[in-house]
Amino acid sequence: MGLPYEDIKREVITLRDEATSEDYGAYPDRRDIKQKLDFGFILLDKPSGIRSKTSAFIAKRILSPLNVSKIGYSGTLV
Repeated sequence: MGLPYEDIKREVITLRDEATSEDYGAYPDRRDIKQKLDFGFILLDKPSGIRSKTSAFIAKRILSPLNVSKIGYSGTLV
């Protein structure tokens, strides 16, 4: 016996089957680490007792050899 939503037949509808030109970017699974750091996010599981500002400072020092110029934080959930 499954859950009620498992019995619903689903159909995937594809609106377009087009390829992205490599001139305008790359698929996420084909990006190198530099592209991922330039255009992405790093989710950091910060331990309690360390301020978010301190975590951002440590991350910036770790990533400085890769020329990552911007690091910030959006806050902390308690």
